[in-house]
Amino acid sequence: MKTTAQLAESPQSPRQKDKPKINFLLVNMWGRYTLALLLIAGLTTSAFFIMSDLLKINEKSGAIVNVSGRQRMLSQRGALLALRLIAEQNPVIKAHVRDELTKMTELMLKSHEGLVKGSEEMDLPSTMSDAMHNMYFYPPRALDLQVRNFIKMLQTLISDSYQPNTTLDNPHLQYILKEAPNRRLLKTLDEAVNQYEAEAASEIQKAMRWEEYVFITTLLTLLFEGLLIFRPIIKRVKIATNALMKEKQFSENIINTSQALIIAVDQRGDIVLFNQYSQELSGWQAQEVVGKNFFELLIPESDQEQLRTTFHAMFAGQSASQLESPLIIRSGQQLLVEWSNTLINDPVTRRPALLIATGIDVTARHLALTELSSALTKSAALSNRLQEEVSHAGLLQKAMMPPPVFQLPGVHGQVKLTTSTEVGGDYYDYYEVDGCHAVFLVGDVSGHGVAAGTLVSAAKMSVHQLVNQGETDPAAMLEHINNALLAVKHESMFMTMMCFSLDSRNGHLRIANAGHVFPYLWVAAEKDWCAIEAEGLPLGKVEEPGYTEMSLTLQPNDRLFIFTDGIVEEESPTGAAFGFDAIEDLLYQVLDAPMEDILELFFGQLQTHCQKDTFSDDVTLMLIEHTQRIAYSTPTPAHTPDKQELMQISGTDFLNDPNIGSQISRQHILVLFDDQQLLELLPFLCIEGVRRVLPAQHAFLRELGWQKLLQQHAIIAGDDIFQWLPHPELQRQFILSHSDDKQFVLQEMTGLLQEETKIPEELREIIILLADELLENSLYGAPRDSQNQPLYPKGTERDVSPAEGIRIDLVKDDKCLGIMVTDHWGTFTPVIFLKRLLLNSAQAGLEAGIGGAGLYLIWRICDYLQVRVFPNQKTQITLLWSLTHESDHDNDSGFQFFYHNEINEVMAEADVLEHFESYSEDLPHPVAANPNPTTGEM
Repeated sequence: MKTTAQLAESPQSPRQKDKPKINFLLVNMWGRYTLALLLIAGLTTSAFFIMSDLLKINEKSGAIVNVSGRQRMLSQRGALLALRLIAEQNPVIKAHVRDELTKMTELMLKSHEGLVKGSEEMDLPSTMSDAMHNMYFYPPRALDLQVRNFIKMLQTLISDSYQPNTTLDNPHLQYILKEAPNRRLLKTLDEAVNQYEAEAASEIQKAMRWEEYVFITTLLTLLFEGLLIFRPIIKRVKIATNALMKEKQFSENIINTSQALIIAVDQRGDIVLFNQYSQELSGWQAQEVVGKNFFELLIPESDQEQLRTTFHAMFAGQSASQLESPLIIRSGQQLLVEWSNTLINDPVTRRPALLIATGIDVTARHLALTELSSALTKSAALSNRLQEEVSHAGLLQKAMMPPPVFQLPGVHGQVKLTTSTEVGGDYYDYYEVDGCHAVFLVGDVSGHGVAAGTLVSAAKMSVHQLVNQGETDPAAMLEHINNALLAVKHESMFMTMMCFSLDSRNGHLRIANAGHVFPYLWVAAEKDWCAIEAEGLPLGKVEEPGYTEMSLTLQPNDRLFIFTDGIVEEESPTGAAFGFDAIEDLLYQVLDAPMEDILELFFGQLQTHCQKDTFSDDVTLMLIEHTQRIAYSTPTPAHTPDKQELMQISGTDFLNDPNIGSQISRQHILVLFDDQQLLELLPFLCIEGVRRVLPAQHAFLRELGWQKLLQQHAIIAGDDIFQWLPHPELQRQFILSHSDDKQFVLQEMTGLLQEETKIPEELREIIILLADELLENSLYGAPRDSQNQPLYPKGTERDVSPAEGIRIDLVKDDKCLGIMVTDHWGTFTPVIFLKRLLLNSAQAGLEAGIGGAGLYLIWRICDYLQVRVFPNQKTQITLLWSLTHESDHDNDSGFQFFYHNEINEVMAEADVLEHFESYSEDLPHPVAANPNPTTGEM
C-alpha cells in the first residue's frame, strides 16, 4: 500500500489539486485530530447504520421466519383438528374442537395477511422481494392461493360439521388431509421459510460486507492515527461488541422461543446448539448434549447408518433438505420428527460449517394417520361384508315374493315390482281359501333398505300364518299383520297396506286399508275408472288401530289397479312429480290392452318421465281382473278309505299276521306298537308298505291329539306344522335361493334358539343337526331327473330357483317345538323311507356306504316324525319335540308317511326282501317272507 506522501507525488493521483489542503491538515495537529475525529465519526456512523440494518434484518427475518414457520404448524394442526372434528361423536367435544379449529383458522388467516400485506403488530414488512412475490402470487407455487383455499376448506368444513351426516368421505376433509400433511401446501410453506431465511442471510451477508469495509477502513485509520485516536477506536469496538452481543442474544431468544426443535451440528456430527424447545420435548438439558455426537446420543442404532450417510451427503453439497427420523428422548421412548435442514457456511472459507436441523414432532400425526388408515381398511372390509349381506338379503327377499303372474279362483293377476336398493320396502302377496276366495294384498314400508326389508319379512311371515288359518277377513288380516309389525318395527318406520278378499262365487269384494294410496277400480259396464276411497291407520303405528272394511260387487271383466306411492312421487329432472293425473291418463289409454302390456307401459312412461332406468323409491304395480264366477263345492280328501274308516292294528296282531291285502290303501293302515315291538315290526312294515306306526303309550302324542293324528291322511289346507302349533310364540321361515344360503340359515336358527332359554342346550344342537341334514337332502337328494338320477352332485354350489320352493320353518309355542322342511320336487317315496329305516335299524347297525343314516337318526331323535308327499309336486317333512315331556331317545318314536296318489302301495323291491330274509332267522316270531308279494306302484 502506498503512503500518503507517495500518493501526493504520484502523477496519476487524482487528488494532487487538494495537496495544499491535505498538507495543511497534516501539518496542523488540530486539523489532523479533527480529520481523525471526522473519519472515526464517519466510520462509527456507518457502523451504526450497518449494525442497525443487521438488527432490523435479524428482527425482520426472525419475525417472518417465525410467522411463516407458524403457518406450517397451523396447517398441520388444522388437518388434525379437521379430522377430529369429523370423527368425533361426542357433541361437547365436537363443539370444543370446532371452536379451536375456528380460532386456529382465524390465526392462520391473520398470519397470512401479515406476510402478504405487512403488519406492524407482528413486525412484518409491507413489501416483499420479487422471488417471494412470485412464490406467493404466480404459478407454479401460488402460495397465496394455496393458503386461502386451505383456509376456505377449513371454514367450509366447520360449516359442514353442523350437518348430522358428515362423514370421513367429506370432500373438504379429503382436500384438507391430502393438502396439509405432506402435500403441496407444506412443501410450498417450507420453500417460503427457506426463501425467507435465504433472503435474510443474503441481507446479512451484504451488511457483513459493509461491516468488513468499515472494519478495514477503521484499521487503516488506526494505523494512520496511531495513539492519537486509540481511545475512540476502543470505544467504537466496545460499541460494536455490545451490538454483536445484543444481536447474539436476540438470535438466541428467537431460537429458544421457537416451537420447533432447533439443533445445530458440526461436520463431525457433534451438537453445537440445542434450543429450549428441544430440551423440553426430549428431556435432555443443553449442557448434557452439547459437544456429544448427535447420532450416537439421539438416533436409534438401526437408523444411524442411513442418517449419517445423508448427513455427509448434505455437507458434500447434495440436497436433502427434509426427512423424517426417530428421535430418542431421555426416557428411552422414541418420537417421530420431521426435519428441515439448512447448511450454514463458514464466512471465511465459504464451506459448510454447521447444519441447522429444524424439527417438528409428527408422532401424533403419524399415529393418527396409521389409525385412520387402519380404520379405513376396517371400514372398507365392513362395507364389503355388509354389501354382500345386503345383496344376499335382497336375493332372499326376491325369492320370498310369489310369482308375478298368478291365477286365483275367478281372478287373473299380474304384478311388477322394482326396488331402488338391494332390499326393498314394497311387498305383495296372494292366496286362495276354500277354492272360492281370492285374497291379495299390496304393502309399502316407509323407506327402503335393510330396515324396510325386515318389516317386509315380518309381514310375509304374518301373511303365511293367515294362509294356514284360511283367513278371508281383510280387517282381521290387517289387525294380525299390525300386531306382528309392532313386535319388530324400527322406531318411526311403519307400513301401509291394502287387503282385498274376493268371493268369486258372487263377486263380493271386501276391502280394508291401512294408510295405503287409494287403488282404482275399472267398472267394465260403465267403461270408467274410479278411486276406492277406503281409509285406515298405517301398520305398526298403534296397538289397536280399529280397521274397518268396505265392500262392493265386482262383475266379470272388472279390474283393480293397485300401486305404491313410489310411482306417484317419482320426480323428473326438473322436480315435477309423476302424480295421479299421469296415472289416470294412462289408465284411460290402456282400456283394452293385455295386462302385461299395461304394466310395461306404466314403467316405460315412468322411465321417460324420470329420464333414467332406476328410481329413487320402490315401485309396485298390481293389476287384478275378475275373470269369471265360479261354482263351489266342498273338496274331499284325495285318499278316502271305504266308509271313511281307518284300519288300526296292534303290533302283536301284525306280527301274528303281517300280510295285508293289496286293495287296502297304506294311507289308512295304522299300526300301534309297544316300545319293545317296533324293531320286530320293521321288516314286515317294509314288505307291506305300511308307514303309519305310532307307539301305543306316548304322552306327547296324546298331548298332540290322537284324533288329529289318526286323520292326517286327509289332505289339509296349509302347512302341516301349523296343525300342531296353531298359535306360535316364535315363528321364522327361511327360503333358500342358493346352496350357500344353508349355512346362513343354520346360523340364524342357532341364534334364535340361543335366545330361547327354556330350550335345553342338547335339543338346540339336535335341531341344528337335523335341519342341516334335511336341507342337504332338499338341495341334493330331492332334485332328480326322469331316470330318478340326482341332478346335482352333493356339495355342488348352485342356485335354487323359486320353483323348487326349498324352505324351512322354525316354530315354537309354550309346549312344543318343531321344524318343517319343504321342497316342490316330491321325489321322496315310502320305498326309500322304509328301506333306509330297515337298513339302518339298531339290529343291523349303521353301516358305512349304505346311506340313509341321517334319516334313521332323524326318526330316532325327534318325538314325532311326519312326512307328506305329493308325487312330483311337493315334499314336506315335519319334526316335533315336546318341551314339557322329557325325550327318551332309547325308545323308538312314531312316524307317519303320507304319499298322496291314487294307487295302493306295497313294498316289493328284491333287495329289501333279500335283506329281510337275512333277518328272519333271528326274529322272535319267525315268519317266512311271502314269495309272491303283491306289487304296486309307489
